[in-house]
Amino acid sequence: MNNFEWNFTTKLVYGPGRLAELGDIVKPFGKKVMLATYKRDTAFAPLIDKTIAILNANNVEVEVFDAIEPNPRSTTIDRGIELFQKSGCDCIVALGGGSVIDGAKYIAATAFSGGLSWDYVVLGDRKPRAYTGAYPIVAIPTVSAAGSEVNAGGVLTNWETKEKSFSRSEYRIPKVAIIDPEVLATLPLSITKDSCIDIFSHLIERYLSSEDTSEFADRITEGIILTLKDAFYKVIENPKDLETRGTLALCSIFGWQGIQALGRMGSIPMHSIEMPLSAHYDLSHGRGMGIIIPPYLEYFADKLPHRWAKLARRVFDVKEDDDLKAAKMLSVKVIEWFESVGMYLKLSDVKIDSEKFELMANDVMRMFGNSETDRIDSIIPTSVKDMVEIYKMAK
Repeated sequence: MNNFEWNFTTKLVYGPGRLAELGDIVKPFGKKVMLATYKRDTAFAPLIDKTIAILNANNVEVEVFDAIEPNPRSTTIDRGIELFQKSGCDCIVALGGGSVIDGAKYIAATAFSGGLSWDYVVLGDRKPRAYTGAYPIVAIPTVSAAGSEVNAGGVLTNWETKEKSFSRSEYRIPKVAIIDPEVLATLPLSITKDSCIDIFSHLIERYLSSEDTSEFADRITEGIILTLKDAFYKVIENPKDLETRGTLALCSIFGWQGIQALGRMGSIPMHSIEMPLSAHYDLSHGRGMGIIIPPYLEYFADKLPHRWAKLARRVFDVKEDDDLKAAKMLSVKVIEWFESVGMYLKLSDVKIDSEKFELMANDVMRMFGNSETDRIDSIIPTSVKDMVEIYKMAK
């Protein structure tokens, strides 16, 4: 097990109906808040109005920024930064899924530190600008997916250049996250399915990214995946089941907060390979990961077979003793699971053809690769050719 440091700085406020406590929760952070959220539509507007009413009833002044889109765009976030600064807000309340919470992180930290949101993302050999601090963030997730409500990460899309990248900063970790299953139960089932795949992608990315031994982390990850699988079936049967919604929320939070990787840190470029699908085609990240995961698992099964095999045996009931054979069965079992929940998709199902495969792979290499080796550095070094093959297998 490797040396590590880990802390959990976000206060979790969990339970049905606890959105009503928002006014008291934000008061220590200031008298005027920005409510960052999605564009209003018929389904989401009542939740926005309810949140504003709770804040106003507690004498908290609210500046509404209801413009954040899925795969949040840097130009949109820059408008939010300008509004935050001009309106004199003290903190930001993020009401929405990972896109909104990520967008709120960029607003809070960039408004404090200066410049534009895109200045801070990882982008090839360019040195990202460093944050100097951030305004307080209170997160109210409406989606259980990336666990953005408790972590330091955040993705951003530059729609003009068709680039999607990320940054991390402990300044941006939300102070409080309100996990209200009644709020989460308002999410449509189609988006819930995408989000469950997103949770799974985070769990397996860390599990498969290192040869280092950490039985504690392995068992934590395996347990969360098994819990996720059970909850996925249950939420399909009853999307309004508050207990299941709460379970999925915890799978999301602890699936990408660090506890699932204690003692065996590492990375593989699974998420990086998906990012161009969102940047070029505005595809839902969870849906994109559902397309990339099976071919990725199949293509690289022989690179780290003992890790692939361990996951296949412990989580997908593979009985094969030979590591390589068991490793190759992992993608098969994942496809069977995805099919059983209606989430096995190919690129053709979302109307993406092979026209941009080379372009997208080169985008990934330019943004996240090592220019000296022409590889993405990880436990499994990945080339442009490898990524193009994975896109082809996903057709």
